[in-house]
Amino acid sequence: AMRTAIKAFEANPSEELYRAASSAIDKAETKGLIHKNKASRDKARLASKLAK
Repeated sequence: AMRTAIKAFEANPSEELYRAASSAIDKAETKGLIHKNKASRDKARLASKLAK
């Protein structure tokens, strides 16, 4: 779910898709699927793409 949300955002960056991807990343972090630093890094990369 996380990778799918990130790919959808990268294909068409929008505020709504950013929120969905960010939420999916947070859920993966909470469940222990990814490290908290990776979650933070991924969200920062998405935010920078949204800002452009």
